[in-house]
This record gives sequence, C-alpha cells and structure tokens, in this order.
Amino acid sequence: MPNPIRLHVLVVDDNRSSADALARLLRKRGDVVHAAYDGQSAIDRIQAEPPDVVLTDLKMEPVDGMAVLAAARAVRPPVDTIVFTAFGAVDLAVQAMHLGARDFLTKPVTMEQVSARLDALRTGSPEPVAPAPEDEDAAFLALSASSRAVLESLQRAAGVPSAVWLEGEIGSGRTYCARTLHRLGGTDTPFTVRNITRDGPWPTSGTVVLPNVDDLPEDLQAELVPQLDALPAGVRVVATAQPGGRQRVADGSIRPELFYRLAVVVIPVPPLRRRQEDIQPLFEHGLSAYAARYDRPVPSLSDTAQRQLSAHYWPGNIRELLNLAERTVVLGVNAFDLAPVEDSGAGLPKLEPGFSLPGYLEGVERSILVEALRRAGGDRTQAGRLLGVERNTLRYKLNKYGLLDK
Repeated sequence: MPNPIRLHVLVVDDNRSSADALARLLRKRGDVVHAAYDGQSAIDRIQAEPPDVVLTDLKMEPVDGMAVLAAARAVRPPVDTIVFTAFGAVDLAVQAMHLGARDFLTKPVTMEQVSARLDALRTGSPEPVAPAPEDEDAAFLALSASSRAVLESLQRAAGVPSAVWLEGEIGSGRTYCARTLHRLGGTDTPFTVRNITRDGPWPTSGTVVLPNVDDLPEDLQAELVPQLDALPAGVRVVATAQPGGRQRVADGSIRPELFYRLAVVVIPVPPLRRRQEDIQPLFEHGLSAYAARYDRPVPSLSDTAQRQLSAHYWPGNIRELLNLAERTVVLGVNAFDLAPVEDSGAGLPKLEPGFSLPGYLEGVERSILVEALRRAGGDRTQAGRLLGVERNTLRYKLNKYGLLDK
C-alpha cells in the first residue's frame, strides 16, 4: 500500500545495479526516486532540484559520499542524508554524523532498514530508535550510575516549564531523554520535534524539541531568538546539542543570546561507553523490538559476543548499538561483528576511532565532582576543601555539569 506522504529520494551509489535495485524497491512504496551513479552527478542534482532525502554510499571515487553529504547540507533548507558504510568503518560513519548526516547504516543494507528510516522521516522522528515497549517509562534503562543521574535530573526538571539543554554526543539518546522528560511531566500536551528550516507555525502548547541547535548557521540562530521570546508560557523548549556548549559560546560558534535563552537547565547525556551496565540490556531490548517489528526470531548471542558488547568503545553510541541489533535480527547472528578493542592499559581509556579527549576529561571531572559531593554529604564548602578549589571555581564547575542543586 503506498505511503500517504511521498518522499522525493535520491539514491547515490557508484555500483549501478545496487542503486537501481534500491530505487526500484523504493518506488514500489510510492516514493519518487532518482538514482545517481557518481558523487558529482548527485551533487549537480541536489543543487538543481533538492530532494527530501539523500541515501548515499560513502566510498565512491573520485567524488565520495562525504562531498555529497556536504552538498546536501549546504542547500537551504538542508537535505536529510542517510549514509551507507561497510563493516569496520563506523568511525567514518560517525564523522559523517558530525558533519550533519541524519543516520548511517552498515552494508549490506536491507530494504527493511531503509524503509524504517524513511518512515521515521515521515513522522518527524530525529533519531532512529527501536520501537518502544508498551510501558515507555520502563524503557529508560537507568542501571549505571551515570544514566541514573540523568534520570534524576529529568525527574527534577519535569515539574517546571524551564527550557532544557540536553548536551551529549551524536547518537547518545538526547531526543529519547527529551521524550522521557515530556512523559514525566504527566500532561496530555503534544510532543513536537521542530525543524526550524522547514516547519511552519510553532505549537502553542507541549514540548518542542530543537535538535542539534549548535549546528545551526549563525543567521538561523539569530532568527530563532525572537521566535523563542514570542512563545506562549505553555510551551517548554528542549534543545539538543553536542558537549561543550559554553566553550562554543566562547569561541563564537553559538550565539550567546541563544545559548542562555535555551540553557536554563543543562543536563549532560553520557556516551554509551560510560554506561557499561546499560549496554547489554539496551542491546537485548533492541533485538526484541526489531524482531517484533520485522516478525523475525530473537537471535541468541554467544558468550563471546556478549563480551564484545562490553569491550567495544561505541563511537556511534546508542545509534551504533541499535544498528547492530537491527542488523543481527535482519541478517542473523553471523552479522554480529564487532572488532576486538586493544587494551590501552590499566586506568586508561580505550583509544579507537571516535575517542574524544575533551569529552573523556569532562567525564572524569564530572565523576570526581559527584564523588566529592557524596563524601561531603552535599556540603559544597566541604567538597571544595576536598578538591582543593575555591568556592567560585567549584560553583562554576557544578553549574557546568548540571550538579549545582545536587
């Protein structure tokens, strides 16, 4: 049955047979689809007649998928782009995500996976996630100390309409945290994910999510501020961004009036590698959810595979984990493929593609602050003595990591 909302899709792959096969299948769904067989032809079409979405392979010559992605993001409004990459090249896919790609899929790509991503575009979901269980609140897995801290912050913020700034790496579940915040508020108001480059009038109530605000060009940042000031009191705005918002204000990449309008409550969302206790339960949830979606059996993982889940560094965070779960359901347990991670030595982080030294150091600093507060029984003066920092410095750091009220 054709989909009620037809998308204009551009498929880009230098393997002509693969591009044509995917294009034919998408047309059967009712979408308007064109195929391009090299990067430059794709760029020319994007500039002449921008589609709704681009599906592109990353590895092409002489013009690769990164150039296609850049062209798709350069038009106004930017074109949503999903990239395809090979096994073992997740670091390249993560780089594409940082450049603005909506999502990535590892090859071989199935029609079921592509269809799920396009359906998410139709419904306005900014992140592909496994289908939620009936009890959605139970789906917020908070087994690790870091995720429990996030849930506690969301619970504290849910009862007031203050703007919230959710800060975390790509794929770490920021928008899911926004949905959880909305549910915890206990209202029947709408939850809206807004694309400010395309959407019309603002909602007059409920929660409005502004995804990846830190990636907006300066002119759109400037246009957004008066729109936010004109919103009715019944609208809560939740912005998502990558870590280091205050630093990006300092270096000029985020307008200060926008940041301080949105960052009333700042909640850091930890990367998956700092949520070790959550990894296997999240993966098992993904397996069950995708098996139900695609009417497939739930794969059973070996002990070796389970150990690999814990050892992997997860540069693509929850997005990468759920992609692996989906691939394992669709293609079988033989498609479970995680390269072993070399041990960096006692006390050191695992160094592999996607590692961020600033992000790692911020995580260490936050953990030390939490421990100092715990030992001091919440007394900030005593915590400052334990840490050897003056009062104003401690206050700044607690505010930076959303710990000021703890």
